[in-house]
Amino acid sequence: SFLNAESDHEIWRGDAVALERNSRNFAERVAVMSRNSMGLYNFLKSHPRVEKIWHSAANGGPGYAHIQRPDGGHGCLVSFTLRNPARSTPVFHDALEVCKGPSLGTTFTLACPYTMLAHYDELDWAEKCGADRYLIRVSVGTEPLDDLLARFSRALEA
Repeated sequence: SFLNAESDHEIWRGDAVALERNSRNFAERVAVMSRNSMGLYNFLKSHPRVEKIWHSAANGGPGYAHIQRPDGGHGCLVSFTLRNPARSTPVFHDALEVCKGPSLGTTFTLACPYTMLAHYDELDWAEKCGADRYLIRVSVGTEPLDDLLARFSRALEA
């Protein structure tokens, strides 16, 4: 009745069922992904092949702290660049044993060459705005952290 009174469109019952089912353990999934992203961030930040890393734990600043819930984590996104990126990034990406693509709300880890994917025809412009063309963006999933770190370790050594 709420949707009928407050919505300007109808939701298909199949979508409503999927939304409800997928929301049942949402908080628990997000907590696992946040812990895993923190673990991946800690692994990558000291790895000798990583040039620079972005994660809300280090780069969120006062804006992130302001919106972070008291029991909240740091989300699932980790972005980084590698040393000697023109050579090392394609090798790493191909060797990384995770699904490839942007995050669309999956519970499994995804990685993508974000700037190349989002700004392929305007890489020079994107770099002028601070988005390195070799940026790798990872949406960390709910896999066991040890397994995830082993996958990243093998890809970094490729």
